[in-house]
Parts: sequence; structure tokens; C-alpha cells
Amino acid sequence: MAFLHYLLLAILLQCLPNVQAESGPKYASFKEIPITSIQPSGWLRTYLETQRNGLTGHLEVAGYPFNTVGWNGPAITNNTSIEDWWPYEQNAYWVDGMERCGLLLGDEFLLRKAGLQIDYVLANPATNGYLGPLFGGPSSQVNRWIHVVFFRALMAAYADGYHPGIPEALRRHYLASDASFGGVRDSINIEAMLWTYRITGDKALLDLAEKTYALAEKQNPGSATSASNLLTDKPVHEHGVTYDERAKLGAILYCYTRNPSYLAPSVAAFRKLDKYHMLVGGVNVSSEYLEPVTSTEAYETCDISDYTWSAGYLLMATGDAGYADRIEQAVFNAAPGSVRNDFKALQYFSSPNQVVCTRTSFPRSGGSQMSYAPNPGTECCPGNVNRCMPNYVARLWMESGDGDLAAVMYGPCVVSAKVGATRTPISIEEDTDYPFADTIRFRIHSDKVVSFALLARIPAWTKGATLSLNGTRLAEECRPSSFARVERVFKNGDVLTLKLPQSFEVVPGPEHSVSIVRGPLVYSLRIEENWQVYPGDSKSTKEFPAYNLTAASPWNYALSLKDGKLEGLEETRKPLVGNPWSIESAPIEVQLKAYRLTNWVVHPQSEVVTEKWDVDRDPKTHKVTRWFIAGEEHQTGSFLFTPPMPAAESIATNLSKNAEMVHLVPYGCAKLRVSYFPTATTP
Repeated sequence: MAFLHYLLLAILLQCLPNVQAESGPKYASFKEIPITSIQPSGWLRTYLETQRNGLTGHLEVAGYPFNTVGWNGPAITNNTSIEDWWPYEQNAYWVDGMERCGLLLGDEFLLRKAGLQIDYVLANPATNGYLGPLFGGPSSQVNRWIHVVFFRALMAAYADGYHPGIPEALRRHYLASDASFGGVRDSINIEAMLWTYRITGDKALLDLAEKTYALAEKQNPGSATSASNLLTDKPVHEHGVTYDERAKLGAILYCYTRNPSYLAPSVAAFRKLDKYHMLVGGVNVSSEYLEPVTSTEAYETCDISDYTWSAGYLLMATGDAGYADRIEQAVFNAAPGSVRNDFKALQYFSSPNQVVCTRTSFPRSGGSQMSYAPNPGTECCPGNVNRCMPNYVARLWMESGDGDLAAVMYGPCVVSAKVGATRTPISIEEDTDYPFADTIRFRIHSDKVVSFALLARIPAWTKGATLSLNGTRLAEECRPSSFARVERVFKNGDVLTLKLPQSFEVVPGPEHSVSIVRGPLVYSLRIEENWQVYPGDSKSTKEFPAYNLTAASPWNYALSLKDGKLEGLEETRKPLVGNPWSIESAPIEVQLKAYRLTNWVVHPQSEVVTEKWDVDRDPKTHKVTRWFIAGEEHQTGSFLFTPPMPAAESIATNLSKNAEMVHLVPYGCAKLRVSYFPTATTP
């Protein structure tokens, strides 16, 4: 009944005029549509329902800070963090993911739970309009990074029709003139400033956003995320989340100004990630910092959400289909690969190659960050993991031009929109098992015939894509890395069919390795998984346990290549049922010829050396002024690490005599996996 109530409300809202007219300019190539316009179906709906029943709906099981009052009160009284803003950032990630998941599902439980914090903030502004916690001091002294994280939830909630006052509340907050936003992280508030400008039309917000961008450049010239440094063609050493969040700001400003000097650094920032720091799972190295790519490097789960969210703005600003390709690669590989398929445990750090994920298996510290648990490391990832798939679903469709609609990414859903010059209400049912299948059907539902253009993304990886309308092949060009434009008078029941052929590719990787990729999916070795509950974890429960995960089958294989091609390639498919992201339910399995590699084994170690961090504090206010590396810390114990690639010259002499047939599954299905493979060349 809750879903039917929500569906009727969504239909009613489509028929009513907007609560407030959007007055800001529309310079972007694409523009987001309200999140309530999209209803996930098929495996996407199942995934979000699994989130609701898992950590998204019950993150308090992960302990502090999710078991505190969060933003639902004037202050967190039991704030034990090094910095007073810390627990608010983590709760804000959770509230944003919870609100968006609730809106997409029409789920009263999630909306009510997220609404407790949203409603409190809106109902309790300071006299000058400031929103949020005060930490016991004036609002001018509050760290402002946390606000944009929370305000993303407000930006989503505005679409539900119950919160028409959100734009005005944000306008008052930003124009209170009681704070500077020139800090590296604080400047990310540009995102919410410009959203508020788009809704309210108050040019003072655009001025503030441009001034903030300039101030952040002036105050932080040495930052790796300054415009001048982004424009250099050099590898980066910067905190991954900070880089991904800051990289999008110029693109957002470009959407409102058409000033190319804003866009260029954002485009360069993503080009730099592709060139120096991108792992095959679809996310940049970020453990915690951007590092060179190796076979054992990892990404922070936070960065899956932050990278894909930022890439979405680049897509909107440029219209470049390649950004949507990037988002899909991350969402279909790294995202499900970093969480259990029941969404009750996640990794803090996740890697393309991980054959042991225990409390003592993260190479940089010997710590628990690669284990699967409700809270396996620092608290940011348990909050931020809830945002990734809801953000993806919310951006499957975007507005293009004046009344046109673009399918920028793909997945089973129904979208409702007003299209064409007459703004005629329609819905489009997107029927597909993508990314596990190559066919996508768009079925038009409309009470009357309507003329508009439907744009469909043609990924870079496909060859021979085709479009058909009601079974008749169309002449529209389907060029890779572009958007095919189908402009027609559509009638009720029309079916537009898009076929995106996928073929296997052997992609070079670090340290003489290769990866197997087809379409948006990376394929990883199927390793039988031994899940053992770890009872000593204080931030887990019986229903949401922490685990040690080890391999129950061999994993040390070199793929057999002959003339550069895979040997023995066979594919098995089974029906897609429920949540497909586990080795048991993987809809696709690939069989290949391979050889055991006897010198490639789990790496034991009795001592690890880690960086020891410390902070400086202002002697008067006791606030943290900087973090810094204070030396090295030696830890002893029994550690087991995923090994790097064996030396290329050692492979031939360490291969088993007999070949075996190994099985690969999609990367996101494999919680233990090998995705960078050594190779054995056969005559």
C-alpha cells in the first residue's frame, strides 16, 4: 500500500505546476530530472530493496556515529571524534543515501527515518538562516564541508512535494554572510549554492559560488586540486575523496556560466585519473591517497560514490558519453564488489585482486580495512556506500534540450516526464537485464501522440549498435561514444529497441598482467568463498556480523594465451533472478584455459610498518589546524596479504604441467577475486 500511495502522489505531482519555477540559466548539455520521476524495476529494484533491508535502513548497528542523534538535534553530546565535524559528515552521507533510496522505492520506512534529521534541520534554523549543528560556538566558526554532504539529501527531498521550503532555507543559509567557504573541502558547497540558484533565481548565489571558487584558488595555491595544478599533466598525490569532490566544481560552474576556463580544469582532472590512477574496477586508486596503479592497489568505498557522482556533473556539462561509460564501469564492478550481496557488510578498501580479506590483510597497515563488516575501518564508508546505487538510478535519464529526453545510462526502470514543445506527460518503460544482456527496449506510454527526441547513449566499447522502432531498423547513426538521436512522433505502445553488442577484450594491466572485459563488465576468477563470522568486532551484531573471508579453492592461475587470444573460451548463462551480485547467482560464467602458478602465493608477514598520523591544534580554540605524518609505527602479528604479480621472467618456469579450465564471473559477483591475471603463452 505504501508503494501505491507513493505512485499516486508521483503521478499527481507530474500533473501539477512546479512549486517554484526554476529561474537559473540552463547551459548544460543535460540536466537532471526529479528523482521521483524514476522508478527502478528488475534487478535494480531488488538491489535497492536489499539496501533498505541491510545497512541503508539499519546503519545504527555499525555503532558510532550512526547510533547518535546525528543532525536530529542541536549537537551530538557524545562526540568522541578528533574533529567536531566528523560524525556529522558520516551521518550526512547516510541520510543522503537513505533519502534517495526511499524516494526511488517509495518506501515510508526509509523516508520517515531520513526525515527525522531532514525535518529537524529545516525546522531549527539560526536567526540568520544558518542550518545545522553549532558545536557550542557561533555559526561562523563551524566547518562548512559537512553541509554540502547533508544538503544533497535536501536537494533530493525537494522533489517529493512535501518540502517546498528547501530552496528558500538554503538561500538564507548561504547568504547569511557569516562564513568563508574558501577552504579546500568547504568550497565544495559551490554544488549546493548553484542548485539553490537554479531553483530560486537569486543571482547573489551565483556570485557567491564564483567568489568561493576564486577564494579557494587564492587560499590554496599548492593544493593538487587547484585549477592550475589540475591542468598540469602530472600524477597526483592527494586524498581520493578530496580530489573526486573538488574535480567537479569547475564543470558545475560551467553549467551556469558557459565560461570555458571553469570547465577545462575539471576535464583535465578526469583525464589525469584515466592516465595515471585508474583501476580496472572503474575507480581511481584511493587508499587513502591517489597512488600509481599496481596489481595490489585499492580504492576506498567512499570514492565509488564520490567519483561517480562527480562524473555525472562532467556528463551534464560536456554531453560526452564517455563519462557515462565511466560511471557504469564503477557501478557495475567496484560498487557491488565492495559489499556483501545482502548489503549487511562492506569493505573500507576494495581491490581488483583480493584473495584474502580478513582483519589483518590490508597491506598498508595489516588492519581490518579489507574485511567485510558493518564498519570495517573509518566511519565514512559505511555512510557513503548507501549513496552509490541510488545516485546511479536517479541519473539513468536526463533532460536534453527543450523537451527532449536522454537515456544516458541503462537499467530496468520506468521514467515519467513531460516532453516535446507541448510538455506532454508520458512514461517510458525500460525493459532490460543490462549489463548482463545487450538489448534494451523502451516502451512508450502516452495518452496522445507526441513529438520529441529520445537520445540513447552508444558506449565506446560497442561495435555495430542498432536501433529499431516496432521491429523496423532505423537509419539513425549509432556511433560509439555518442548519443543516437531518435526524433519522431511517438504513439502509445511504440517500442524502441537498442542493441549494444558486447565482445570480450584482453586489456593490458599493471606488472605485465591482463584483465578480461566485455562491455561494461570486468570478469574475475571465481574463487569459492569461506565466510567466517568474526565475533570480536564491537561494531557488528548477530544480524549484521563482521567476517573474515578466505579462499576455499585455488586462485593462483595464469591465463593461457595463444597468439594473444584466450584459449578454451566458453560461456554459460542462467536466468537473472533476484540480486545477481554473488558467485552463487551470477547470471554469466565464463570458462577459460589456465595454468596454476606455483610461485604466486599468499604473502605472510609478521611485522608491518605504517604511517603514524598526528594533528596540530589552535592553542586558543583547540580546533585541528592540520593533519600530518608524524613518523612510522611498527606492528607485529600474523598478517596475510594478497601478493603482487610474480615477476614476468619467473612465470614460464613455475607453471604447472597440466592446464585446467577455470571459471570467471562478473567482478561485482566475486568478493574474493583475481581481476589482474598473469599470462602463460602457449605455442
